[in-house]
Amino acid sequence: MDIVYQLVHGLSGLPAQESRLARFFLDNFAQIPEATMEELAAKAGVSPATLQHFARSIGCDDINDFIGQVRHQQQENNLLVPAAPMLGDAAWVDPGALKALALNAGIGSEILDRFSHSIGRENNGDILGQIRNRLNDFSQQESRVAQTILDDVSFAASATIDQLATAAGVSPATITRFARASGCDDIRDLRMKLAQASTPVAGGDMALPWREKLNKLQNALNSQFCELQPAVINQAVVRLKQAKAVHIFSASAADTPFASLLQYRLLTQGYPANICQDPALMSITASMLGAGQVLVVFAGSAPENALIAAAHQARRLGAEIIFIGRDSGSFIHSDDILLPLTEVRYGSLLIIDLLCEGIDLLCEGIDS
Repeated sequence: MDIVYQLVHGLSGLPAQESRLARFFLDNFAQIPEATMEELAAKAGVSPATLQHFARSIGCDDINDFIGQVRHQQQENNLLVPAAPMLGDAAWVDPGALKALALNAGIGSEILDRFSHSIGRENNGDILGQIRNRLNDFSQQESRVAQTILDDVSFAASATIDQLATAAGVSPATITRFARASGCDDIRDLRMKLAQASTPVAGGDMALPWREKLNKLQNALNSQFCELQPAVINQAVVRLKQAKAVHIFSASAADTPFASLLQYRLLTQGYPANICQDPALMSITASMLGAGQVLVVFAGSAPENALIAAAHQARRLGAEIIFIGRDSGSFIHSDDILLPLTEVRYGSLLIIDLLCEGIDLLCEGIDS
C-alpha cells in the first residue's frame, strides 16, 4: 500500500474532519512512527476513536497498522527522521488556549463553536461532539441510540426513555447505559445536555458579557424544563382553574416576590388569590381552608416547621396543595402536586408563566 497516496487522496475524498487529519499526517509524516496513538490524537485535536476510524477509512486495519505502513514506506525510501517537533494543530488542542484567543479577539462562544466545527474539530464540552467522537467505541445497541439522537436531536432532548428506546429499537436499559457511556449522570442529564446543544442562543452584536449571561439563562431554563412534566403542569393548571379560591404561602422573603407575582397574574385573569408571608398567620389562614380551595407553597429553600404545620392542617381540612420549591423533604404527600425547582429565580418565573398561560389555554379549550 502506498500510504502517502492514500493520504493525498484523502485530502479531497474524505469528510472535513478526516481530510484535516490527512493533511496533519502529511505535514508530520516523518514523526508518525515515533509517536503513540495518544500523542497523535492530542496533537491532531481528536479522540483516539477518531484516529481508529480514519485509519480504517484509508484502507488500514487500525491505527497501529497505519503507523506500521508509514514506518515501512519510510524504510523503503530511506527517509531520515529529523529532530523537529510535530507540527499541525497543537495550538488548537487545548480548549483554554482557543478560548483565550477568541476572548482577545472579542469573539463569542457561538462563533467559536462554529469555527471549531468548520475545521473538523468538535467541542469536547458539547454532548453531540462527544457522541460523534465515540461512535466507534459504543456497542452495537448503543450505536443505534447514538444515531437516533444525531438524526433528530430535538426529539431526543424531549423524549421519554421509553420513546427514545422505541425509536432506536433498543431496551430502556440500553438508553440508561448509553447515557452513562456518553459521560452523563443519567437520562435526565443527557436530555438536558441535548436540549442545550439543540437550542443555541444567537448573540448577534451583543457584548460578550451579556451574551454569556444570555447563554446561562438559556441553560437554566433548559434545566428547569427537563425537571418538569407536562402532565403534572396540566394537573396543577386544572386545580387552579377549578379552585374556589387560591391561597399562596411564601417560605421566606426571597420567595415573596414570586408569590406576589402569581397572585397578581391570577387576579388579572379573574381568579381570587390571597397571599400570606407571615408564619404566625399561616396557621390561622390554613384553619379556614377546605375542600375546593388550593394552597400554593413557594419554597426556594427547605420550608420551616410553621409552614409545614400549616400545610398539614390545610390538607386535613380538604384543601389541595401545590408545592413549588427545591427541597420538599417530608412535606409532600401522595395527593400533592410537586413542581421542582432547579434554579429558584428563573425556574419560579417559568413555572408561573406555564401555570397562568395554561389556564388561558384551558379556557380556550386547548390542552396546555
